[in-house]
Amino acid sequence: NKRQSSERKQMNNRETEERREAAAVPSEMAASAVDGAAAAALRSVLRRVHQAAERSGRRPDQVRVVAVSKTKSPSLIQQVYDAGHRRFGENYVQEIVEKAPQLPEDIEWHFIGNLQSNKVKPLLTGVPNLTVVETVDDEKIANHLDRAVGNIGRKPLKVFVQVNTSGETSKFGVDPAGCVELVKHVSSGCPNLEFCGLMTIGMPDYTSTPENFKTLATCRTEVCKALGIAEEQCDLSMGMSGDFELAVEMGSTNVRIGSTIFGAREYPKKQ
Repeated sequence: NKRQSSERKQMNNRETEERREAAAVPSEMAASAVDGAAAAALRSVLRRVHQAAERSGRRPDQVRVVAVSKTKSPSLIQQVYDAGHRRFGENYVQEIVEKAPQLPEDIEWHFIGNLQSNKVKPLLTGVPNLTVVETVDDEKIANHLDRAVGNIGRKPLKVFVQVNTSGETSKFGVDPAGCVELVKHVSSGCPNLEFCGLMTIGMPDYTSTPENFKTLATCRTEVCKALGIAEEQCDLSMGMSGDFELAVEMGSTNVRIGSTIFGAREYPKKQ
């Protein structure tokens, strides 16, 4: 009887295990479908960017695509990486610090969210392959970044100056009238930072209008004149999922694309 009972238990255990394995297959297939969709979406975005660049009389390689992976898992980012992409953007320090060590070291990370002074050191130490901070919007944050880069002893950090082209109080960024002064401070007063360009978030609801893009292009003209550099030496980071083709046609060299590549963002449900 004991032996029969033991055999029955083993059979039950095997059946339970088989049911678990059977249940796991659809979820793995679903994950694989999502991953495949992201790679296909990336290819579609790159094609659309190339076409927009050609329409504006530029070479496709003059426009970079930053895949914005906010709220997305390292495994999904890895799939887009495996499809050949290397530039990824994150909005929150905690997220990028958690994800970056789990992913290949040759990723070029762009930080594209508002950066608080107390998060500068964790960001720089946690992400050694951080390539660009796109959101320098005042002298205080520029000085914090400059000091932290110097203390760590890493190579100069590339930065963009964020401009509030829409005038919305809900958006960060220096006023267009103060743009040249802030760029001069970064260029001459922050030896550990490398000024690379200007960035804007459009309006409303993270989509833009030609006026926002024109304002940023005007800022670039003024900045380049003040610094005595060619406009090709100053990038324009403008355009997101809803408006990147228009942004490219109007001169953007750096588009930040999230949901069009990765699908809708997945925020945790509030308790």
